[in-house]
Amino acid sequence: MATEPQTDVLPERPRVSVIVPCRNAAAWLAETLASVLIQTGPSLEVIVVDDGSDDASPAVAEAAGPQIRLLRQPPRGVSAARNAGTAAATGEFLQYLDADDLLEPSTLAARVLALETSGADIALTPWVRWKAGADGVFRAGEVEETLLGPRPDIDLLTDAWWPPGAVLYRRAIVDRIGGWREDLPIIQDARFLLDSALEGGRFTQISAVGLRYREHEQSLSRRDPLAFATDCYRSAADLEWRWTRAGTLDPARRHALVRVYAHVARATFTRDRALFDEAYRRATRLDPAFQPDGPPALRLLSSWIGYHPAEHVASWWRASKRLGTAIR
Repeated sequence: MATEPQTDVLPERPRVSVIVPCRNAAAWLAETLASVLIQTGPSLEVIVVDDGSDDASPAVAEAAGPQIRLLRQPPRGVSAARNAGTAAATGEFLQYLDADDLLEPSTLAARVLALETSGADIALTPWVRWKAGADGVFRAGEVEETLLGPRPDIDLLTDAWWPPGAVLYRRAIVDRIGGWREDLPIIQDARFLLDSALEGGRFTQISAVGLRYREHEQSLSRRDPLAFATDCYRSAADLEWRWTRAGTLDPARRHALVRVYAHVARATFTRDRALFDEAYRRATRLDPAFQPDGPPALRLLSSWIGYHPAEHVASWWRASKRLGTAIR
């Protein structure tokens, strides 16, 4: 007896899930999603997680096309939005993209190819700072291209940073990390990338620029430097505890933590004395010969009269210079 042809073909599993957390980004979102939808190569699913927007962001996402899947949640923060998108995603690779940044054409194909050919877990691309001019028009600025050394954990704790849109992850490494840190609202992207290294993730780097990173004058770290320093301290203290407990606090990690604590101390001396004292205490415990970061004069003065008095002098000097500039 003849049988009917099989028509219930399972849909192809997407190779890349693009997760776009969004809150009040209606001015940028359509352009961001257009940069995703023009990507060629791997099959995509695009998930926009609206984090309690009170502008037209949800409508913009829905108008972008039927390929867009819109999830909505109360305002819980960008990490919670990314975690919700991750839970809903089905792709083999995960691309996180801020709602105001643009992917360069064909970059997802290049990233997937790099991961497939290298067997790595994380693909990094150079990225362009995209800044508004006096006329309000955003224009490409300098290209940021950092090369990771043999110790990604050290580089990513101290100097190296990529925006989420410049990084493609295998789903397997994301599952090992266990989620974006909702308790680090300012530096969650830096910590997530660092956690991928700490979970044994292998990196590959691509030479072609992959992202235009929209740089606003009032970024979170600039708008609230104390919150930024607090996040840096919390992350470093957490890592110090983990590494000490595991017996993996080697000299390179010890030195990197001292650098973070030194940065926190300098940033909080006039803003949060308790946090300054705690960061300074941790730095000197890890390095009894600790000297502060900063100008050579500060270091020299610290060696003469101690760090606390030297910071008093430095803060007085900075205030005097600001006052002199205001008077002129």
